[in-house]
Amino acid sequence: MDNNMRIVLSAVIAAVVVTLLFLIVPITATFIIAYIFSLIAIGGIAVSLWVFGKCNNKSPQGFAYIYTAVGYAVSSTIVSIILCIIACLVSMYIAIPIVIHIAVLAFFAIRLIILSSGNEHMVKVDEKAAKKHKEFEKLKKTYWK
Repeated sequence: MDNNMRIVLSAVIAAVVVTLLFLIVPITATFIIAYIFSLIAIGGIAVSLWVFGKCNNKSPQGFAYIYTAVGYAVSSTIVSIILCIIACLVSMYIAIPIVIHIAVLAFFAIRLIILSSGNEHMVKVDEKAAKKHKEFEKLKKTYWK
């Protein structure tokens, strides 16, 4: 079994576990919204693992993608728990949890865009450094002749 298959299998298992919450938690509109954003978080972790394995990432930069995806999953889960508890206690307008979840998602999406820009810059700097190093090595060979 290759790594891509393991990632997909892990994401499917996590989604099934989250789906089992329908048997335990009272089903409200807030819970369904939380469920949808939990699936988005699971997908985000799977995609970040795939990107780390396939793309041209420096190791710290790849870990940052995974860290951001896991951070979103944890943040989304905490927000979901708080909103579900509030929804059980008081009547809540349906747009409130949607807006809060979208705001959390937007924060982490912006963070991923910034990380991607930083990764592109690091690759360009490495290419320039490699070119300068080649020139230096060439000059070093002929310097004492």
